[in-house]
Amino acid sequence: MKTILFLHGFFASGQCVPANALRDVFGETVRVLTPDLPIHPKEALELIHKICDKENPDLIIGNSCGSFYAQMIAPVVGIPALLGNPYFKMTEFLVERVGNHQYKSPRVDGKQDFTIDENLIKEFAEIENEQFNFTSPFYKDKIWGIFGDNDPIAHFEPTFLEHYDKSLHFPGAHTPTADEVKEYYVPLAKKMLEAFPKKETRFFQHFKGGKYRFVRTAFDSETQERMVVYQALYGDENYWVRPEKMFFETVERDGKRFPRFTEIEE
Repeated sequence: MKTILFLHGFFASGQCVPANALRDVFGETVRVLTPDLPIHPKEALELIHKICDKENPDLIIGNSCGSFYAQMIAPVVGIPALLGNPYFKMTEFLVERVGNHQYKSPRVDGKQDFTIDENLIKEFAEIENEQFNFTSPFYKDKIWGIFGDNDPIAHFEPTFLEHYDKSLHFPGAHTPTADEVKEYYVPLAKKMLEAFPKKETRFFQHFKGGKYRFVRTAFDSETQERMVVYQALYGDENYWVRPEKMFFETVERDGKRFPRFTEIEE
């Protein structure tokens, strides 16, 4: 059975309308995971990463802030993503909403109250500044965006198209209704599941030319930093270890920016 990981928006939860609609439509045919995401961005990204490590989903679907996260994590974990109304400038969204709030859908832990303050905005600013550091040519056609024609708050299609090719529209607002999820999101999800089957092995090419096989991610025993274990496909075919962030990051050489390692077909 294939698996979809849905990432909700900032004020929502894993029990929001789009999440429930996805579960209802797919039923027993596709497993749909809809976790509650932490309010703090680094914690949210770490949880998403752990879920991907454990559950190995076939597709990530995000909405708003969830799409902000999905865009960053998809090229790292090697999973295609459908970004619903991605909100790429979360700091601008938050600075206008400083104060106490409640989630708009129930959370598993029962804690509905949260606060937006300067520290939270600074946390998002740090993540926001590096959100496109892991983009890769390999994912230009594997990360799709769907934008509501009547979205009153998020207008980031031009930014999306700076990095990705597939942009679509639906006649809705920022958060899709259950009917809109069924009519517009679900058919796209099915197309993506069919078009981008899960890869058993990932291959990469270093910007200097060497080709490598991605073995797995691991953790530094002292710092708990995520590491990538990879094998050279030339010479003695040695195994190497490099921090995950460094492995996937974009580098600059001679005034040009490109991935340190670009994912390739075998």
